Amino acid sequence: MRIILYTGKGGVGKTCVAAATAVHLAERGRRVLVASTDIAHSLGDAFDISLGSEPVHVAENLDALEIDPVIAGRAAWGRMQKYLRELMTTHAQAGIEADELLVFPGLEELFALLTILDIEEAGVYDVLIVDCAPTGETLSLLKYPERLGSFIETALPLKRKALKVGRPVLEGMMKIPMPEDSLFDEASELIGRLERLRALLIDDDRVSLRIVTTAERIVVKEARRAFSWLHLYGYNVDAVIANRLYPEEALAGYFERWTELQRSSLDEIERGFDGVPVLRLMLHHGELVGLDALCEAAAELYGSVDPEAVLACSDPLVLTERDGEFELSFAVPFFDKRDLDVRHDGETLIVALANQTRRVPLPESLRSCDVTGARYEDGSLTIAFARGGR
Repeated sequence: MRIILYTGKGGVGKTCVAAATAVHLAERGRRVLVASTDIAHSLGDAFDISLGSEPVHVAENLDALEIDPVIAGRAAWGRMQKYLRELMTTHAQAGIEADELLVFPGLEELFALLTILDIEEAGVYDVLIVDCAPTGETLSLLKYPERLGSFIETALPLKRKALKVGRPVLEGMMKIPMPEDSLFDEASELIGRLERLRALLIDDDRVSLRIVTTAERIVVKEARRAFSWLHLYGYNVDAVIANRLYPEEALAGYFERWTELQRSSLDEIERGFDGVPVLRLMLHHGELVGLDALCEAAAELYGSVDPEAVLACSDPLVLTERDGEFELSFAVPFFDKRDLDVRHDGETLIVALANQTRRVPLPESLRSCDVTGARYEDGSLTIAFARGGR
């Protein structure tokens, strides 16, 4: 199944772009599901129908749903959540406060993302279009599969072994219930799903992210940062959509200054995202609501371009060897080298880019090597390694 995720700064029109793409592909005979992971769902508004957590038939070959993170979370870690609630209320009266404290920041959104894995593994559709949350939340989500999976995988065996030995003593001394093996089994299953989700999301042949922006300098700057951060985490951005462009004739008179600003922003988009197609969608007279309006918008946006195709592919992480030395390169454009920091921590390379950090597991060939230098040129961060005494 082909999976295309649309993200961007809040208010740039990514929901309408995602919905229009879904309508366009369904009309071409593809079985399409369009899903929203944004807690502030507006996908149903774009189709002018009511949507829920189960797929709703919208048109021929087209279904839509708004993923409910509570339902998704219950399926992902229901038993674990029940145990934590029991633990928190052992010596206190159960109340709504306990349920609220169990809603960890970002976790519900992660479970919504896991629903994508379930849809893919069910194999019912040809294409899945995802209307993601605004850029910042999407970045947080896409970090979770790698980070949370690694943490649970490290801690789980130790906790299980310790509790098998000490459960009777601990329960007697602390007067609190200890987790049963079934909870560890649920956690193990969650690890497996996170690993499969991560592997799916970085499969460039099947999954693409597309950044929606408007021709405003502030929005373009955020789009550029998102582009770099997504590369840092290994995700493939295969297109940028410049949305809500004003016809120049409409900007005559009082709004004439906006003509120059729009041209400048569009030029920055075209030059800045070199190698990635920039698709354009003009601002329409009316709202993009309903199948007819979405169909018209998709025809304008894509023209002869097949939106199902992988429109661009770049390897964000490249390893080269020369004369016994290695170089590991990351494509992270649009940043000043002062925003970058690199640290070597045994089997892991820690790369910080402004306020985003990724721990990159090193390939076997580099784990016994020392970092000998780093440089940032033409939007690429290159770290040099040489065999050492590790």
